[in-house]
Amino acid sequence: MKKKVVLGLMVGTLTLGVGTGALAATGLEPIKAYLNSKISLKINGTTVTAKDANGKTVLPITYNGTTYLPVRAVGDLLGTEISYDSANSSVIIGDSNGSAPSETNKLTLSSLGETVLGTSGWHTKDPADTSFKGKDYKDVYLHTDSVKQGKSFQIMTQKKYSKLHLELAAVGGSQEIKIMDANNTTLKSVSLAAGDGLIGVDVDVSKTDFVFVEIVDEAPGSSLFVPLTTSYLIK
Repeated sequence: MKKKVVLGLMVGTLTLGVGTGALAATGLEPIKAYLNSKISLKINGTTVTAKDANGKTVLPITYNGTTYLPVRAVGDLLGTEISYDSANSSVIIGDSNGSAPSETNKLTLSSLGETVLGTSGWHTKDPADTSFKGKDYKDVYLHTDSVKQGKSFQIMTQKKYSKLHLELAAVGGSQEIKIMDANNTTLKSVSLAAGDGLIGVDVDVSKTDFVFVEIVDEAPGSSLFVPLTTSYLIK
């Protein structure tokens, strides 16, 4: 059954008093828009409610006669993966090549377990540590001041996979992350702030036997949270 929906990117709240030059540098422009509670969403005839990562209802925005929907919330309702590539400032809908990866080719790091992570020591399944913004991810990599599992973890790819998709979040402070190949070449650098939520990062791993995900800098008291149930490799 075909699903049709027009997705618009919802711009975050702008802080009053920010100079024009500063806004221009970020690519943001101040606008006057309206939250529209009168518009309902239906998928295949069923009324649905769009919610953010915290489970809070998010409303469409009306601006200049056009209605914009929150892309991540609508993606969740449609079962379509939405991720953010911070290095390129890109919102990715589905697979980065333009189509959603098939379930047979998408293997979560949690399901692969020690086959790719090498040791169960990089997992935590304690419910006290596996939740982020109200959602329990069941199986995560966690680095905190109290849970020291080293400042890096390794993912064995053995040239068997084309892409690694990692979801990363900083809790309680900033984190600077590098993802490197077997030759210590940096494939991606990621800056995380506590307010960013989960950030999706895609890495080409087709030419390397393994990658390291390394914390190169972190704010005191901050944590790195990586849900292994939503991070995956694609063959």
